Amino acid sequence: MHKLSRGLAAAAAAVLMLGPAACGEAADTATASGTTPVDQTSLAAAQANLDKYLAVPTSIVQSTALTKIPPKKKVGFIQCADPSCAKLATYVKDGTDALGWDLVTVNATATDPGSAMQQAIDAGVDYIATTGFPVVLFKQQMAQAKAKGIGVFLCFSTDVPAGPGNNLFSDCYDSTAANTYATTLADYLIVQSKGAANALVVTIPTYPILTAQVDAVRAELGKNCPACKMSTLEVTVNDLVGGTVPQNISSYLQAHPDVDYVYFTYASLDNGVAPVLRAAGLQSKVKLVGTQGSQPQMKEVASGTAAAWSALPQELSMWTMVDQMARLSVGEWTSADERKAAVPPFFLVTTADGANALVNLADGWPGPTGFQDAFKKLWGV
Repeated sequence: MHKLSRGLAAAAAAVLMLGPAACGEAADTATASGTTPVDQTSLAAAQANLDKYLAVPTSIVQSTALTKIPPKKKVGFIQCADPSCAKLATYVKDGTDALGWDLVTVNATATDPGSAMQQAIDAGVDYIATTGFPVVLFKQQMAQAKAKGIGVFLCFSTDVPAGPGNNLFSDCYDSTAANTYATTLADYLIVQSKGAANALVVTIPTYPILTAQVDAVRAELGKNCPACKMSTLEVTVNDLVGGTVPQNISSYLQAHPDVDYVYFTYASLDNGVAPVLRAAGLQSKVKLVGTQGSQPQMKEVASGTAAAWSALPQELSMWTMVDQMARLSVGEWTSADERKAAVPPFFLVTTADGANALVNLADGWPGPTGFQDAFKKLWGV
């Protein structure tokens, strides 16, 4: 899940499912013919949801303090192949350092996280954490981990934790979060276009968490915008690494001149797009929006090059994963608490003033002010 922009990004940070998409494959999935009259009730519903996410969050989700200090543990972090995932490892280390724990980082390839997980298991870790990879890609190692009592923790994936039932104890920024984030940005498109958006959604379909986001955009447009249209441009990790995504987008827009919004499912997909569109004379014809914006994207919003980006706290997400480890270590992990924390707080940046407040943050909005101290207080350290 991305990322990839650490998440996604991460992201992201995500992992390949079965059958990668072809380079630059486009799928037209219009949600409506474009001739349906604007529904004022649906517009009002979109505006009401959007309004909930325009202010900067001020607190973390977790509020229950541990009854004892977590004992010493050794954590293995499986770092995804996307270059941006290296930053995620530093956030995990910050969290584990706060607990006085040891961290071992193992690099994984995009298609074989299981080998990296095996290294972590062989290293004798107590817990294993990773981002983006679905459990289906490391089922054998998951079974080994469960047999050895090694809990597994995820972010930016779509697997649902069941604790001891499936040996998965977290999935922060899961499909529930993807649905929340994508729905909000879809409602922004609806409101700004007055119910007539024609959006191109750019994604990497081999990352399940990004696919969940695409599905949520499609569903929200179908619900609140019968006249809106949506198509997808599916690219690959190789496209991303090779720098061909901007030209893929430009070519699509030239072939589909009615598109007026380009939606990125995470920030890395936006890299280099604006200059290519400007050179092709397309920049003024489309508005750029996306999920999990970091410094480059906030600079684009501040300058007017982009219209809106969501600010998702990758750093907070990693601390949230560590928090679930701390809870498990003292026997106070609960499914209810994990599910509550699965949707990290976020907000949508739509104005130059809002973006200017973030442009000096190299890795994007980290989370509510003082969130690290809030976690430490909950842990008693």
